[in-house]
Amino acid sequence: MKKVFVVLAVLFIGILFAGCTSQQSAPAATPTPTPVPTTVATPVPTAVPTPVATSNVTANVTANVTAVPTPVPTPNVVTISFTQALTLSPIGTLYVPVGTTISWVNNDPYKPHGISSVGTNSGYNFGTVAIPYKSMFNVTFNNKGAYDYVTVFQPTANWKIVVS
Repeated sequence: MKKVFVVLAVLFIGILFAGCTSQQSAPAATPTPTPVPTTVATPVPTAVPTPVATSNVTANVTANVTAVPTPVPTPNVVTISFTQALTLSPIGTLYVPVGTTISWVNNDPYKPHGISSVGTNSGYNFGTVAIPYKSMFNVTFNNKGAYDYVTVFQPTANWKIVVS
């Protein structure tokens, strides 16, 4: 009898739980749009021009010309620096091409420096120039020749610029 009672209790509980669950309905069907037929235009053939024979025709020929850019010359600049050791850098005779600009720069924070052209053997004389600290003096050499100069405000040194 106990077995029957247990089986009935299990069935009762199963029926009870089965009744508590809700049934889900199937999702509503989404209507599928009806495809719209598309029209495709049929290409219409175009007429091909017929060549016409002519006599004494002169062809108009244009030369194939390629533009070549003219290089812009970059200026040559040589910097000569006065140092705290009362020297110039670079030292010695400088050989430069025509059109070169020489720039004397004073990098000595304690003293003024200067240069003075010597003679007029090449027809160019820039005189005596004092160059304060962090300043510069520029000369562009457009003529061939040898240009002599000396340093001032310090032990005198002879220098030369040869322009070719």
